[in-house]
Amino acid sequence: MNHNDRAAINTELAEAHYNHGVAKYELGNYRGAIADYNQAIAINPEYADAYNKRGLAKDSLGNYQGAIADYNQAIAIDPEHVEAYSNRGFAKDSLGNYQDAIADYNQAIEIDPEIAEIYYNRGFAKINLGNYQDAIADYDRVIAINPKLDRVYNNRGFAKANLCNYQDAITDYDKAVALDPKDAIAYCNRGNAKDELGDHQGAIADFDQAIALDSEYADAYSNRGLAKHKLGNYQDAIADYDQAIAIDPEYVEAYSNRGVAKYSLGNYQDAIADFNQAVAINPKHAEAYSNRGATKHKFGNRQDAMADFDKAIAINPEYADAYRNRGVAKDDLGDYQDAIADYDKAIAINPEDAVAYKGRGLAKHKLGNYQDAIADHDQAIAINPECADAYNNRGVAKGKLGDYQDAIADYDKAITLDPEDATAYHNRGSAKDELADHQGAIADFDQAIALDSEYADAYSNRGLAKHKLDNYQDAIADYDKAIAINPELAEAYHNRGFAKHNVGNYRDAIADYKQAIAINPECADVYNNRGFAKHSLGNHGDAIVDYNRAIAINPELAAAYNNRGVSKGSLGDYQGAIEDFDQAIAIKPGIEMIYNNRKIAKKRLSSWW
Repeated sequence: MNHNDRAAINTELAEAHYNHGVAKYELGNYRGAIADYNQAIAINPEYADAYNKRGLAKDSLGNYQGAIADYNQAIAIDPEHVEAYSNRGFAKDSLGNYQDAIADYNQAIEIDPEIAEIYYNRGFAKINLGNYQDAIADYDRVIAINPKLDRVYNNRGFAKANLCNYQDAITDYDKAVALDPKDAIAYCNRGNAKDELGDHQGAIADFDQAIALDSEYADAYSNRGLAKHKLGNYQDAIADYDQAIAIDPEYVEAYSNRGVAKYSLGNYQDAIADFNQAVAINPKHAEAYSNRGATKHKFGNRQDAMADFDKAIAINPEYADAYRNRGVAKDDLGDYQDAIADYDKAIAINPEDAVAYKGRGLAKHKLGNYQDAIADHDQAIAINPECADAYNNRGVAKGKLGDYQDAIADYDKAITLDPEDATAYHNRGSAKDELADHQGAIADFDQAIALDSEYADAYSNRGLAKHKLDNYQDAIADYDKAIAINPELAEAYHNRGFAKHNVGNYRDAIADYKQAIAINPECADVYNNRGFAKHSLGNHGDAIVDYNRAIAINPELAAAYNNRGVSKGSLGDYQGAIEDFDQAIAIKPGIEMIYNNRKIAKKRLSSWW
């Protein structure tokens, strides 16, 4: 046997081992395939295809580094081995080395630009890098080569969805499903796109189909739960999250979303338990920290909530929701300036966050910046014209500026959007009362109370409207009800005292004023009115003490100067009375009664002399 005959026999033997390896690989016997490829390579160390196929078998066993070493060897032997470049790219992709994978796919395409699978794999690597536009270009190329490849439509739809192009994504998912009606992933992805477009029922139908095709599809259960959640069906959502977690006990998103659903049902302790589980599985899950913080804040545990928001922001400094939620917590702690700084950050990250504008507007309102507050509510409404709260809040700010008619227009809109909003009826009633439409105000307060029978402010303000109609007894009954609901409502005691005063019941009026002062010792009007009640009982000296206190709190309270002047006059101190009347006139120069009081004091002073 000569050398050529021996070489031919070796070549045939190597090919036989190679072919056995290919057959075993196709049966899923990867280790057996590797053994045969080893034999082929031992006989022919320059057998590039054997290295390539052995790499593919190692890849199938998860031995990506070993696979890459074999692909390297195949390429060293045959620098034009397109399959080895493609397979090496796939192994690098599996290791998360997406840029290196793309370099290999590029090389394979340069050798043979007509292999659809390589464009497909390169597109997938680009998706993993977040380069969705370029991924779409690769999938377009795949479709041009092979328009019947169903999974490419699914992936192209996924890339489009990540660019928020949900309608086009759905078109691609439709094509994927038409080509393969058993593609559970395409149904699930289409459900996600529909959910993003607000078609929650359509999304649920797709998730149902995905689950029917694959009963162990955890993502489909979790995403169906999210769609049900958005429809307010929290219990069914929780059942879906339960199923997702049963399939995958490490499913962080399912724990986090289940916590949000429990929060929505008021099950705060159970919600916190889910958020705890989420961060235990993934200590870098910013959303779970933020949601846990929001739940703790709901409990009134604001400091711990703040720590969670801080943690979420430390993990993800671009997490707008965490800044917004921290702003809410700071607002509740009275730290309005810092709250505004957090809302600013949330808005800078997400300029379409209507809730952040609304929160910032409320914080500015509390600082007395009503015009700036209105601007923020304007922005919230521009982003979400269906947000009843934003109209209501803007109305309150307009009311603070004395623009009651425009405020009423905003309350009208809030009520149109949410006819069950007791606060909007109450606020509209207050605005009508300021415009002297006391009957209209009472009708709105009636509606607020019908919607919320424990609305103390509505009873108190209805009492005030009745009071202004001189219906003192009915007013007192409303104040009684307000105080029964909220014994700390200083305004109700004050107003009840004033009503009692008007019916001549000065001693009971003083008792109510005393209670109002005990709750809020910094209200100048209460001291002024108590002083007037004491004056009416002839206790002019004690009345002056109350007027002094009222003026110390509010040096611009003209009524207190006037009333103190009257009490001083009753004690014969006409000069002091005149000085007080002068001060009252300087503050409010258009009140005829004060001029008359000063005229009388001057006359008596002249007569006394």
